[in-house]
Amino acid sequence: MRNIIIGDVHGCLFELKALLERCNLRPTDKLFFIGDLIDKGPDSVGVVKFVFNLSLNYEVKLILGNHEEKFLRYLRNKKENPKALKEMIILPDFNSLEENLTEEELNFLCQSYYSFRIEETNILLIHGGLPGTCKLQFDVNYQYNIHSPKVFKHLDLITKTRYLDVFGDFISLGHENKDSSFWADIYDGKLGTILFGHQPFFQDKPVFFNNSVGLDLGCVFGGSLLAYIIESNIVRWEKIKAFKIYAIK
Repeated sequence: MRNIIIGDVHGCLFELKALLERCNLRPTDKLFFIGDLIDKGPDSVGVVKFVFNLSLNYEVKLILGNHEEKFLRYLRNKKENPKALKEMIILPDFNSLEENLTEEELNFLCQSYYSFRIEETNILLIHGGLPGTCKLQFDVNYQYNIHSPKVFKHLDLITKTRYLDVFGDFISLGHENKDSSFWADIYDGKLGTILFGHQPFFQDKPVFFNNSVGLDLGCVFGGSLLAYIIESNIVRWEKIKAFKIYAIK
């Protein structure tokens, strides 16, 4: 049995299909998507439909990315909070996703996990990063349709954290300075090894920190799409170079 963790797809359907072909999927494989299936790239709808269809034949788990969180919040605000909806920046893909995804496919996105622990290897999967002030215990796998950030503080932040201030608190992107730290540089490993996406790294292999591994190689920006493969505690990876540049960072 293999655990295969896929980096940020961002609508790059052709690259995803090519990557999985290279992985030579087996019936016993478990597939994890580290978040941000959608937005920026050429075919967000196609990616969600393809991954949903994968889940009919394989064990598939989604980690909630900040782009999925925003899309699902958009749908919720349309129904429940028109005032909040007016304050949102609506991304171009949202209307297409809303119009073309089935109820079953939308429910599939709602079953995404904020965090998921692979017990046998003591690996924690999250999309973004871990604030130093985070008090979550991660003794459960936090799930979007079950656990609310209003009850479990910092759940929303682990989808979007990159930089921290000197106190370990979350800093919004663009507000970091010389005193800020990238969260993975200072994470102490107390929750095991964390695999994460969100931050694109433009290189040809995973980015190894002391206690965490970055899996987003910036496919949508012309980088690569990565599959991080764990089998019997042996790690290897496959990657596919982007077929073109779809977005500018």
